Amino acid sequence: MRKQGITLLLALTASFSGFSQIELGGEEPAKEDKKKKEVEVKPKREQDGSTEVYMVANWSNTSRKLEMNDAPFGDPLGNREFESPLNKWSFGIGFRNRLNRSISVQGGISFMRNGESYLFEEEDTLFRYETTYSYVAMPIKVLYTYGDKLTLLAGGGLTPQLFLSSVQEQEWRDTQDETGNQTIKQQNGYSSFVLSAALNVGVQYQFSDNWTLLFLPEYRVQLTDTYEKTDSFNHFGRALGFDIGLTFKL
Repeated sequence: MRKQGITLLLALTASFSGFSQIELGGEEPAKEDKKKKEVEVKPKREQDGSTEVYMVANWSNTSRKLEMNDAPFGDPLGNREFESPLNKWSFGIGFRNRLNRSISVQGGISFMRNGESYLFEEEDTLFRYETTYSYVAMPIKVLYTYGDKLTLLAGGGLTPQLFLSSVQEQEWRDTQDETGNQTIKQQNGYSSFVLSAALNVGVQYQFSDNWTLLFLPEYRVQLTDTYEKTDSFNHFGRALGFDIGLTFKL
């Protein structure tokens, strides 16, 4: 009886040991799978930089080409012949898409301004004014690009412009040393739409994975008349300046 009890005890011990080995062996792959999951890292999405968003401010020395209109509307230029250039800031945003390694297309929207100034001054009198023409502009350009971190940009395009307003700031002093000033705002008498052409040569420098600093000088010529056909003069804006700003690669 004692012998049978010992035999039964040994059998139970062997069975428990085998069951434990099976359970431990079954848990091992689960631990390995967990380790594999922890090691796996999703591949980082690469950015090809083919599309960029830009934000720029434009400083320009603006002037105009002014001509007497054809008969029967034309009048002599008078004192307007002696108008001078006027410095103006404009602002814009948009995007640039790279078609291939060397050619990019750029489009956007901007608040664009140009104008002229006049000054008449003698010992006891003064009269001066600054005239500013404001537009919503939609520049479209084709640019040649060369380089990677430091990129050369060269090209040009057309800029459709929708007229917003004309503002003239006047100031004077008379012989009795009396001074005065006034602001004249106008929207009538101007073409609602004008078209300009622009040439650009500049650079941009990539200072991080996504951001670049842009410096792009520009010469802009207005192709169509600022004024209506019945005005006394034909007026075509000119601007020489530069864009400065940032671009962000998507």
